[in-house]
Amino acid sequence: MVIDLTAAHIWDASSVAALDAIETKYQQRGESVEIVDLNQPSARIHEKLSGELTGGH
Repeated sequence: MVIDLTAAHIWDASSVAALDAIETKYQQRGESVEIVDLNQPSARIHEKLSGELTGGH
């Protein structure tokens, strides 16, 4: 699955938690998830917080 965030911006931890939840659900089903085209500020927020909010994935 590809999540294209070209026109999106991650603003806070709740956005990262939502993406983590999606990734976790698909990975539990044996499917890979790729998040593409995050802008630089969003990528930094996602990198910093991903896996920290829900105990990891």
